[in-house]
Amino acid sequence: MIKTVLLVAAAIPLGLISRAEARPLAEPPSWEAPGMVAAVDEMLSEPELRQALTAAGYDGIHTISADGDMYEMSAQKDGTPVLLRVNARTRRYSERPAD
Repeated sequence: MIKTVLLVAAAIPLGLISRAEARPLAEPPSWEAPGMVAAVDEMLSEPELRQALTAAGYDGIHTISADGDMYEMSAQKDGTPVLLRVNARTRRYSERPAD
């Protein structure tokens, strides 16, 4: 019974970010290994998100909106403006070009 519940829970997509386009944030040694999404009870704070995104190569990071553990942020990567959708609990994000 428990194995079945865990398999079903692992198969549910996370919010609006599909697994195909979501990427893990660069993680300091105290976090899980990159690509691993473990059950995390604590959300990253906004400064921690900015630090992780900076380590992933983004700069000029600004928060547009925050709703629970989801953040909409604008940033630049290699001089190109992008919009980021970041999950502070799972530590995954997706990127799209800024309009």
